[in-house]
Amino acid sequence: MGVLLLTACTSAPHQGEPESAPVEVKEPTFIITSIKILQADLINTSFKLSLRINNPNTFPITLSSFRYELYGDGHFWANGVEKHMAVVPAESFAQTSLDFEMNFIGMKRRLLDDIIAMREVRYRIAGSMELETGIPGLPGFRINFDYAGNSAVFR
Repeated sequence: MGVLLLTACTSAPHQGEPESAPVEVKEPTFIITSIKILQADLINTSFKLSLRINNPNTFPITLSSFRYELYGDGHFWANGVEKHMAVVPAESFAQTSLDFEMNFIGMKRRLLDDIIAMREVRYRIAGSMELETGIPGLPGFRINFDYAGNSAVFR
């Protein structure tokens, strides 16, 4: 996890005013909290992926773009770009979600069986997030990510 130290651009302080301190920018993290089946068909199935985004910063952040590739049990499931997903309060978290579809043609039968049986699925999600700080003089930034874990599948 990286840490950026940025100083907001300001005019010279007036006499008696303290100079602004550098702003420490920490990378937010996220986890997939659940995968929910919205509609199950034999070939295509619709899902809702729920995310918890943790913001360790002393200022709120806006998740303005989320580009992802999602893999389940080592197999490609879906990719996409979501815009304006969440505003995450300072030193807190926010829940958000995205919808995606899977086509089961060409996938191992076990993966389809696991999802239909609503068992746990091993996932990997990789991509990038674009974040806005809302602080004048402190530009937005992009973070690349590659996370893996397990998630239960719900109906």
